[in-house]
Amino acid sequence: MNDASAPETVYVTQLLAALNADAAKASDRPVAIVSATFEWIKPARDAGDAVTHVTITRSTRTIVFSRGDLKIGDTLVVRGSAVHRVVEG
Repeated sequence: MNDASAPETVYVTQLLAALNADAAKASDRPVAIVSATFEWIKPARDAGDAVTHVTITRSTRTIVFSRGDLKIGDTLVVRGSAVHRVVEG
């Protein structure tokens, strides 16, 4: 059974949205995700508010590289990285 509302799915969706939003800000243009990787670090013991922190590691005219963390409280729950293609047009 695939539950789209499971905490793991919600956390990955939230981190991916943050990665994509910051990549678009860095390029000043829309971006499309080419590749994304996530690592589960530790299960969240509570369902507190998740906080994301994103770093743009490299930005060119056509590609943006990003990485980010999602924490609940002081607990690092998931870490991710993504490659984004800058959309022409």
